[in-house]
Amino acid sequence: MKDSNEPRREYGEAIRFALADGEIAARRWPRPGAQRLVFCHATGFCATAYRAMLARLADRFDIIALDLRGHGRTRLPADPATLKNWAPIARDIAGVLDHLHAESAEPVLLSGHSLGGASSLLAARGRKDVAGLVLIEPVSPGLLWAAAAYSPLAEFTTKRFPLVRGALARRGSWPDRADVVASYSRKRLFAHWAPGVLEDYLEDGLEPAPEEGPNGVRLSCKPAWEAAAFAAQRNWIWPAVAEAPGPVRVLAAAHPSSTVGAEGRRRYARRGAEVVLVEGVTHLVPFERPEIAADFIRASADALKAAA
Repeated sequence: MKDSNEPRREYGEAIRFALADGEIAARRWPRPGAQRLVFCHATGFCATAYRAMLARLADRFDIIALDLRGHGRTRLPADPATLKNWAPIARDIAGVLDHLHAESAEPVLLSGHSLGGASSLLAARGRKDVAGLVLIEPVSPGLLWAAAAYSPLAEFTTKRFPLVRGALARRGSWPDRADVVASYSRKRLFAHWAPGVLEDYLEDGLEPAPEEGPNGVRLSCKPAWEAAAFAAQRNWIWPAVAEAPGPVRVLAAAHPSSTVGAEGRRRYARRGAEVVLVEGVTHLVPFERPEIAADFIRASADALKAAA
């Protein structure tokens, strides 16, 4: 259903899907009659953060970009203590796919970045309404990572992961939006982002925080939830790759930050997925080079159509 709190036009239509325990928010760039593209974001971000990438695809697809549980405008329970893996997030994505399938029997193209990519794989398993998966730097565990995640000591060792510790130390609220922009603009993480992408992220990455004053804002993805998502690594995606309902294409960054290392690339290849290795970008390629990520999605859709 349409959200009454209308966004600015460049961020598409704000819509919501009812799930069993609340509502999941999304942004839609409608194109009636076009193939439907469902996109899922990375941990800590939100749909609007990908505007620069998705806007490049609005002439080709009917786009629905989700705010996953605990992120953006979505209003679903998000208790960090209960998140042990990404199965709840995959179930949410599957719930949205159920809604879309009820509207149209035409299979969708399912795409995601990092957490969103891995969760999309898990959500698509066993479905007949997904034409293919286009994954950008999906989290792709190897044996050593899995051994740590499934260890009896995992609850303690995962808290030492740099991403988990960084999220827990993250500031969560500010007196106003300008303070956030000033603070984040100085951080190395955002130094190589394309112009305007930081502002796109903050569009739904922030929410009002009255406790900080009349203009106060806070992160819509709470640092504790972000940390829990980083720590919840019991996600052995490889059976889902082998049983994907359609072709799987993966963009992997040729960079130390990549979550698709050499072992991951071999695992994808053995299961029939195609991996495209891209130089000059990091794990955050949709934010650094949105045109590269958009071109990859478009080319993947073309390849899928040609193979049909």
